[in-house]
Amino acid sequence: MKQTFSVPRIHCDGCVATVTMTLKSVPGVTTVEGDAAQKTVDVVFDPAQVSEERLRQALTNVGYPAAN
Repeated sequence: MKQTFSVPRIHCDGCVATVTMTLKSVPGVTTVEGDAAQKTVDVVFDPAQVSEERLRQALTNVGYPAAN
């Protein structure tokens, strides 16, 4: 499953790196691609292993909450 998150606090490539590393560490996530200009993160994950809510929580835990 692919989900795009809007993450308003992403401002630079360092932010993208932090978000990418965090989400890739979540079991069930296979691909993460961030875009600092668009302030978005595309995540490909297995919904049988991880929920969208768990991904949102991981973002919030590192200071980059996803917008609704």
